[in-house]
Amino acid sequence: MRTLLAIIFAISSIGPGIVRADGYQIQAAKGPYFLCDERVTEDRWLAERFVVPLTKQGDEPLIVKEHEWEGSGPYLNGSVLYDPEASLYRMWYCVWNSHNYYNKLPFSYNVCYAESDDGLHWSKPALGVFDREPDPDNNCIKLGTDKTQAIDVCLNPCPDRYPGRFLAIHNQNGGVFASTSEDGKSFTFLDETPEIPYHSDTHNNFVYDEIRDRWLLFCRPRAYAGDHKRRVSMQTSTDLTNWTHERTILVPTETEQPEYYGMGVFRLGDLFWGILKVYDRETGYMHGELAWSGDGEHWTQIPTHPEFLARGPEGAWDHGMVIAADEPVITGDEMRFYYSGAALSHHETENPHAISLATAPLNRLVGLRPSGDEPGYVLTRPLELLPAYDLTVNTIVSEDNGTLRAELRDDNNHTLEGFSLEECDAITTSGYDQPITWQGKTIAQAPASEVRIRFELTDAQLFTFDLQSESAE
Repeated sequence: MRTLLAIIFAISSIGPGIVRADGYQIQAAKGPYFLCDERVTEDRWLAERFVVPLTKQGDEPLIVKEHEWEGSGPYLNGSVLYDPEASLYRMWYCVWNSHNYYNKLPFSYNVCYAESDDGLHWSKPALGVFDREPDPDNNCIKLGTDKTQAIDVCLNPCPDRYPGRFLAIHNQNGGVFASTSEDGKSFTFLDETPEIPYHSDTHNNFVYDEIRDRWLLFCRPRAYAGDHKRRVSMQTSTDLTNWTHERTILVPTETEQPEYYGMGVFRLGDLFWGILKVYDRETGYMHGELAWSGDGEHWTQIPTHPEFLARGPEGAWDHGMVIAADEPVITGDEMRFYYSGAALSHHETENPHAISLATAPLNRLVGLRPSGDEPGYVLTRPLELLPAYDLTVNTIVSEDNGTLRAELRDDNNHTLEGFSLEECDAITTSGYDQPITWQGKTIAQAPASEVRIRFELTDAQLFTFDLQSESAE
């Protein structure tokens, strides 16, 4: 109980708009608050969740094979991030050499580095750290002793604990290891002991949970009920050295036949978001689906399994497989999801790969909309209010008579006087942070310290809401 109270206190001290915790109820610690989060949403009526599929940018990829040693071409068992200190987009990706692989020669897999000023036009700088024939002036990064099969890189969130500006985990013989780097080009083992002491044959990735002050590492499990079908497991650590035993967290349901090749995980708001690599063993095709979690252990998907990152049409360069990087890069009101595609299925040995870009509007990943012609309604759990806070929403409202309204209710589900649907200043235009008021009054003027919010959607879509200080920029 002492540990539970400590966790609740730590979460509650982060900021306003906290979802109340009675006993063991889990909280959402910070906004924006996604309406797909069951810690935030109490009930829905005539409203349905939906996934917003990514929009691919252009018909041709951004990064392609240029040299023979690049084998099948670049693929994103890697990371893309924006480095604000250098004002630079950085990418770590992989190449695979089938000749070395099938002849059991070293470095059949390699990690390469690319960079860009705008995230659209990329260069492959000669790094001079890996003397590789026949092209010693290459952009390869040497990690490990004989291969680096995949890599996940992040900006160091805890510079007081770990050296270097960048942290990474990567596959090599003997398991999955952690490394550190100051420039993102030369990496040094953080620990000679593997974080995963077995061959986790996927794009393993890690993410820092700033709420619980721990690392989550997503990998393949060692234990299976049948043959080695692909699953997603997770292990945790507070120091990147001592890890819990991995536990399987995602398996296909009874209605699914595909396997989960892996899952890239990132943080947005107080949710963990995962892009599942859904693999069909029979066809060898692979696409991406979206999942989300409040704690990184218990995951939710829409039961119909809509595609988030779709394969290209027949004949396209990405018709066979699409694989997203571990996290998006947020640029203004746009979320950039870099991904690699392959023309053919996973069954094909000679399968050309390349890297491109798909985008989503900011925080518009999963939304709520009316399930029919009538307005849809969603009710939040009780929210703790602090003074001088405004309610804003991320919404798309139809130009043809669409509206979004909200009312405030107490914990007994009674509407607060002066804050009803009828008194709400209806939102009739789309926006990422549209303010909600009641005849000019803000939520800060509500006669209660704790409220539920009931949203009404009339030909409108709602993605998130937030509680913001009037002085916050």
